[in-house]
Amino acid sequence: MNQIRRRNFLKVLGLVTVFGLFGFVNKNSSIDDPMLKKGKKKIMKLRPHHILDIITGYGHGVEYKPHPYGHSQHIVAKAILSDLDIKIKLVIGADAVCQGCKHLLPDGQCDDVLQQLDPPISKQEYNDTLDYRLLDYLNINRDTVTTIREYLEIVNKKVPGIERICTHPKEDQKERLNGLTKGLINLGIRSDS
Repeated sequence: MNQIRRRNFLKVLGLVTVFGLFGFVNKNSSIDDPMLKKGKKKIMKLRPHHILDIITGYGHGVEYKPHPYGHSQHIVAKAILSDLDIKIKLVIGADAVCQGCKHLLPDGQCDDVLQQLDPPISKQEYNDTLDYRLLDYLNINRDTVTTIREYLEIVNKKVPGIERICTHPKEDQKERLNGLTKGLINLGIRSDS
């Protein structure tokens, strides 16, 4: 009996954590709530590449847990992987994943630098360029409101191919494609054949 109560408590605690943290705004940031209110439902603001990073990680069996930077990828990943019908707004800029990150400035910009590139480049500039390229490749307008499922169905039509755009520096394109493909299959977006 105690195991059942504990399991139910942990489920409720997990839901409270997910929904509670989506509603908070980084005290050091003036950006909007990462969830936009539309009627009674909320819409999660997400960068296009953040979704692909999560699905690729899921395909590789990544266990999402808190990151030293303090961002919310682990929370967002659990939310979107458990409900593909979550409404999202595809944005260029700080999103739900960025919330809580130590590199998120009050104006919503990222102050992190990708030192592994030669020359180093700001993560803000890199991510903005990447997301514009992804949206262009997918023929989706910035600030489009859709669901995770609908977005992934569009992505699936560009697999293989999209990995040439969304593979990060020092990451292998074949590994990226493999993870993305497995993630789409595991979520039922892509068939295993």
